Amino acid sequence: MGMSAVSGVTADFEWQDLDAWRDFMAGRYPGVEIAAPNAGFRTRYRAWQYGDLEFAEISSATRLGIRVDLPARDRPDCYYLPLQLGGEFSVGQYGREYRAGPRTICLLDSHVPHWRELAAGGKLLNVRLPKRMLDCYLVDPTEARVRPVAADAGLAAVVWEFANSVWRRYLELGAVMPDMADMLARMVANLFCATIDKECPEGGAESHRRRLLYCIRDRLGDPLFDVGKAAAACGISPRYVHVLMRDTGRSFSRYLLERRLERCHEALQSKAGRSCSITEIAFRWGFNDMSHFSRVFRRRYGLSPREFRAMSGISGDRFLSA
Repeated sequence: MGMSAVSGVTADFEWQDLDAWRDFMAGRYPGVEIAAPNAGFRTRYRAWQYGDLEFAEISSATRLGIRVDLPARDRPDCYYLPLQLGGEFSVGQYGREYRAGPRTICLLDSHVPHWRELAAGGKLLNVRLPKRMLDCYLVDPTEARVRPVAADAGLAAVVWEFANSVWRRYLELGAVMPDMADMLARMVANLFCATIDKECPEGGAESHRRRLLYCIRDRLGDPLFDVGKAAAACGISPRYVHVLMRDTGRSFSRYLLERRLERCHEALQSKAGRSCSITEIAFRWGFNDMSHFSRVFRRRYGLSPREFRAMSGISGDRFLSA
């Protein structure tokens, strides 16, 4: 979805009926489940959307749980960037759980089960960023997610102030909004990558792992790229490649396949990809067997490449697949 004209505040409501709030959230965020006490329930929701970038401010008088156990296929393919404006909160994804307080930021994948819980009186600003905006800057998105970052100094403070400023001043930004969105995506990617690097000893296994992941990212288009080539490019042994990949939770081949599929997924719904056939896109990102590509794409996204492109409203496909 491309950026459109400024649409203004798309929602500004206050609920005291828990069931009505659940219905609203289920319609706006497919697959979400809400948990809160009926007694004293009162929640305010303000949101503004520009294309597929969205800011949503949520404040609740009571404890509020937001959970997605089975993400719907039609929910936006994005990252959620929750900025905790007030009160305590808990968050979990990928089997990791964290508790944090005000002025913290974390990153969640909309297509992976996750949950958040705000304490009574809590308030957050949730920024929805399309995956295609961040993934081109993140080496390994999985490593960047979930872990809250304190936004009291450095780049985290800059991201915090920038995101809040865009939210407060969206009516003044107009035509420059696409640039603002890209700037925010770059800063978020740099923030979480920098946070990971800071926790890892220089020259240790994590340093080698990140170099390996950069190497994979840069060679996604090579259909013959394998463990041996990756090892040679990084100056390590093939066995050590497997050791380094172990902590990502994926094998070398699985990680390579996922990143190629993500690039194809982005291209199939982008304006730039309209002039290319599905075959051309697949070959550009390292696939050389179209039956295999169609099969693994359907397994990952629930639709064949042809069906997905049709749903994205982009025509001109010259590859006929089931």
